[in-house]
Amino acid sequence: MRKNFLLPCFLVALLMNSCGQSKTDNTSHDHEGQYILSLSLPAQSAYPFQVVRTPESGVADISNARPIPQVPNSVLVAGKDGFVYLNSKEKLTRYAVRADNSLEEKGSVPNTGLLGGPISAFLDQDRLLVSTAPRQVSDSLFAYQIINTSDMTEVVSGKIKLPVTKGSVASPSMYIVKEGKVLVPYIHADEQNHAYGKANLAIFNAQDMTYEKTISTENTACLGYSVVSSHAFTEHGDLYIVSSNSNYWGGNESLPSGIVRIRKGETDFDKSYFLNLSAQLNGNHSGGMIYAGSDKVVVQVFESSLVKAYKDYQQGYVISYYEADLKSKSLKKLDVPLSKYPRRALERLKNGKVAIAINAENGENALYIYDADTGTVKKGLVYHGAEYLSGLLAF
Repeated sequence: MRKNFLLPCFLVALLMNSCGQSKTDNTSHDHEGQYILSLSLPAQSAYPFQVVRTPESGVADISNARPIPQVPNSVLVAGKDGFVYLNSKEKLTRYAVRADNSLEEKGSVPNTGLLGGPISAFLDQDRLLVSTAPRQVSDSLFAYQIINTSDMTEVVSGKIKLPVTKGSVASPSMYIVKEGKVLVPYIHADEQNHAYGKANLAIFNAQDMTYEKTISTENTACLGYSVVSSHAFTEHGDLYIVSSNSNYWGGNESLPSGIVRIRKGETDFDKSYFLNLSAQLNGNHSGGMIYAGSDKVVVQVFESSLVKAYKDYQQGYVISYYEADLKSKSLKKLDVPLSKYPRRALERLKNGKVAIAINAENGENALYIYDADTGTVKKGLVYHGAEYLSGLLAF
């Protein structure tokens, strides 16, 4: 059972490499290549951040890391247009980056709670749909806010209800905005938190968040999860979603992990398409997935034979990564070390490549860079002084 499924994640406060900045004003607006990396030093109860501008090369060190002033426990929510959105115990805050790579608060709003896996999506340029907590409730009513990010004011708040059977619970995985709709994949589970044998997705109108319908597939279970990228839009506008139904995420390995598709202009699963990942992975199950361009995705995989106890899903070196071709449905294992800590490990760089945060067994923490055009992966930025990398975000 995924015992930490409902626990607040206080282990993520943001971080990473401090690079030179030519700007002389108080805050930096050069967001063409800005990234923030979370670092974790649990032995010291420290979770600082650093801003990175060269994820594909170089070395960074914990000596340049900065904590968030007076907010020791913060969770990464989103990044856009040079601003980072972090959630703490009582508020959701917008930050800009100063010239010295520290974060400057640019407004905040009271939130709906604190959880390690908030879900969010931009409805348009300035409106952020966000739920910071809770992730699982008995009445299946989930609080959300729509925030005007230009001035950090709450436009509206409310609750959505996810359809469940009596005596069961739901856990929303993410918000996906598609053609005027908000798609909400969710885990439907019994009272022991065992997910049922199908995957569900509720659809709401993006204008007023009114419920429209629920679609489901019995090919797989537990689509997506909030703490790792789990869906992909191709250049053609088709949407692909991966199931994260390992015993760490959704708790149902009776069905294979796989990738489903909703075509552009449609609001139903494409019954003609299913990429069965487990069939090509010796029964292993996937975590997250991110689009890499050219109809290829990078898929996070848990190596089941290496998982001896539940704690191994986070602290064991049990995670590998694969290239998946969405058209041919072929898989290729990427040449990266086995890694621990699966959260926020995948991020699309501004140049279209994908960065994979690796915490290797030899103690090395590094970003590995995958290029879909060449199908190759290389070691990028190496980080010194952290116990492990907790996540990477472009903004």
